[in-house]
Amino acid sequence: MRETLLRTESFEEQRYLAGRLFTDDVGTLQEPNLAVVVPTLNEAKSVGSVLDEVFEVLKGEKFTVVVVDGRSTDGTDEIARKKGAVVIYQRNNGYGDALKTGFLYARKRLHANVIVMMDADLTYDAKDIPQLVEPILKGETDLIVGNRFAGMQKGAMPFVNRVGNKLLSGFARTTLGLKLHDTQCGLRAFRAELVDSLDLEAEGMPLAIEMLTETKFAGARISEATVTYRPRVGTAKLNPLRDGLRILGTMIRLMRDTQPLLFFGGMGAFLGLVGLALGIDITLEWLSTRTVGRLPTVMLSVLLMTAALQFFTLGLVADMIKRLRRKVAR
Repeated sequence: MRETLLRTESFEEQRYLAGRLFTDDVGTLQEPNLAVVVPTLNEAKSVGSVLDEVFEVLKGEKFTVVVVDGRSTDGTDEIARKKGAVVIYQRNNGYGDALKTGFLYARKRLHANVIVMMDADLTYDAKDIPQLVEPILKGETDLIVGNRFAGMQKGAMPFVNRVGNKLLSGFARTTLGLKLHDTQCGLRAFRAELVDSLDLEAEGMPLAIEMLTETKFAGARISEATVTYRPRVGTAKLNPLRDGLRILGTMIRLMRDTQPLLFFGGMGAFLGLVGLALGIDITLEWLSTRTVGRLPTVMLSVLLMTAALQFFTLGLVADMIKRLRRKVAR
């Protein structure tokens, strides 16, 4: 079976067209309770073992494994198909795009109740899937993400990547209010209905943090669980510096969109403090000499204080707009 999701400009359009495409073409697939979405790109060395683990762990359950392939050239898709997975193909590129394609397929075509996402490089242990799915089926949470740091095997993650992940997770906790220890973990489960309310834009690795932020500000419950993290099999596709900067940039954009008062107010506070410091210095000079000899500094202080006021005002207006949009959406 060779399925390809329609290429569109936005996730909202994808949801609409996928609904039309997959609802009208149900085929003979069994309607599952659980869909496991696995993005792949040249993972022939590991995808077979990953799928064997998934099928063994979920034996007796009602589930479908959806492999979303990025046009692999090493036979990854054929291996996955022989192992019993449904293989579909993404039209665009990137980890994030593959996941969005799989989410839409699971939601619109398979009518899954719960969606699990995991990687195809054997870093995650399929034995952790039941502990992620159970709290969702019990109604205790809406999205549950793994914490790799609590169950990481020796050599599973390079030191630089470990430090970078902890810094990004710490930044997310501080600025986005995500109370998680590992925001970049690629093993997570969530209620399939969330696909209808998430506005996902990222095509690459930043989708992980965007997904969590969108879930939080949609009013859904997020929790975490300890998962095993093993050394990967195959060639790593993650570029720590490039992808780290992209994730950081996405966090800043998300903070602007979800917490505009903090975003613009923070910039206003910084400019205001600098302008105030310069103003105090000029004032002290005037009190001492009764003259002001640094007119450029005076002008800079006034400009900074004016800019600070404008940023605060912009933050207040943006925050009101955000609240109104959220009320309308609900």
